[in-house]
Amino acid sequence: MRKLALIVLVSLFGNGFAQNLELTKGKDIKQPGKLNPSLTGIQEDLIRIISDAEVGESYQLMIEGKMPLKLGNYMVGMERVYTDNVANNMFNVTYARTSKDEKKVQWRYGGTLNFNQKSLLGYGYDSTSGYNFKDLNGEVRKVANINDIKNNVDYFDVELGVSAVYRNLIVGAGVENIVGNNVSMSTLKSRTLPFTANLMIGGFVGLGDKVTLYPSAIVVGNEDEFYTKGNLDLSTTRFTFSTSYIQENEFQDLSAAIAVKFKKVFAGIKYSHPITSSRMDIIPSYNLFFNSSIFKSRDLFKSDFAKQMRKVY
Repeated sequence: MRKLALIVLVSLFGNGFAQNLELTKGKDIKQPGKLNPSLTGIQEDLIRIISDAEVGESYQLMIEGKMPLKLGNYMVGMERVYTDNVANNMFNVTYARTSKDEKKVQWRYGGTLNFNQKSLLGYGYDSTSGYNFKDLNGEVRKVANINDIKNNVDYFDVELGVSAVYRNLIVGAGVENIVGNNVSMSTLKSRTLPFTANLMIGGFVGLGDKVTLYPSAIVVGNEDEFYTKGNLDLSTTRFTFSTSYIQENEFQDLSAAIAVKFKKVFAGIKYSHPITSSRMDIIPSYNLFFNSSIFKSRDLFKSDFAKQMRKVY
């Protein structure tokens, strides 16, 4: 049975590093179009760069914005992920629209095409069990002959999302891995990416003219794993501070981040630390992120929610 859940808005929980990158990649409000396709271009600038680099693990670069003549929003992105055994090359194209109905609730919807390549970087050999290697999800596979190991796997997938904005509150839902591709690196077995659903909720709480809180929570689930994350952002005129917690099955992590805002630039660093005893041998991780609007839209033409969102990404 696929795991589904209701989101509870958590004010002191958040983000971190989890093992299954297929389940958790892009689940961050600082990457709204990857978190949910419908959130693409939510800051309503014409062209905006979004980037993230986890030291020694991955880097990402996305360009998003809105099309002329109110034709919708777009995002084009690429990502490179490394582990000791697997490398991922990913390219995605996203399109999103906003409902034009003049109602209190503003609806957004969008979809993403993901094009992926997995490349095997290495394998081991044991005289009793043969050749062994690790898939991206952490599962160790064994084959008797080296010819039974694939050098790479190419596949595409689809992600769909919808979100609703009511005043300072946003709620979204999405589905991933719709196509169900075989992504096993072994010719003898198959491993299908499981259909995955995610839910998110967040809201802005004003603490005066210059200080804003943004608590948010995310739940992601499929038939194999269950992932929850909460996050609390504190935004001032020049800085944003973030504290967070993540849990995936038996793993828990804590992280903290600080970002500086200067004119069109939003840049910062995030530190993540494993807190589960079985993961203490895993070293902490560092992320650097840099977001910047190349061509801004005038605030006169922006929605109130877009003006709020620029505080956190």
